[in-house]
Amino acid sequence: MINDIKVAFAFLTRIPIGHKPDISIQRSAVWFPFVGWVIGGVTGILFYFLSQGIPTLPAAAITILFSTLVTGGFHQDGLADTFDGLVGGWTPEDRLRILKDSRHGTYGVLSIVLQLIIQISLLSTLSPKVGLLAIITAHSLGRLVPIYFMMAPAVPSHEGMGATYSRAVRGRDVLASTVLTIVLLFGLIGSHLFIAAAIVAVVGFVFLSYVKKKIGGVLGDVLGASEQIAESFILLYFVVILTHSIWLSWLI
Repeated sequence: MINDIKVAFAFLTRIPIGHKPDISIQRSAVWFPFVGWVIGGVTGILFYFLSQGIPTLPAAAITILFSTLVTGGFHQDGLADTFDGLVGGWTPEDRLRILKDSRHGTYGVLSIVLQLIIQISLLSTLSPKVGLLAIITAHSLGRLVPIYFMMAPAVPSHEGMGATYSRAVRGRDVLASTVLTIVLLFGLIGSHLFIAAAIVAVVGFVFLSYVKKKIGGVLGDVLGASEQIAESFILLYFVVILTHSIWLSWLI
């Protein structure tokens, strides 16, 4: 188990963590939400303390920058490649050709820029304490979404991370990761976890349907894009409930 956790951290972050050569994709994927919980905790604490000394807008910008450096922009890269291919191509074959190109085009750059603007602006409207909880939730629950996407069929005749994960991850792995996410987050945000999860599930289903229509299945870049989209909607949820005071008083 310890080695699987190390593999998950090594895969999802730039943190130099050594691990044994025994690597199991399905076992390490179960721990993705835990990796997000740790990253979210450190990042959220940074936002909390920055907000005590400087306005929340620059605090939010620095916080997002920090989390991007920790992960190496791993998921953002998938977001950019996905939208380059899905929006820029005219046929499934053309879209897959663009997706395999490591260079970012107009749609990819725009997706990253707009994603950063959206996340920074949403986070900057939250109080330090709620912002801390929102970041932890976004990183934890956000990393559960790709695991569900791994259950969807991979792009036909495509080899790569997404295809490999889709063939390896099973229902029991998804269930284990889901239970882990609930254990990690329920004590922090209570029933809001299930509302946020329901919203993310609907958004994820719509996005997955769009992807399958465009290229016929999932691949690695789509997994990264799903995580980033989920993060933004989770932050949006926190902004909505705080704006309308839909929150337990002890959490504000």
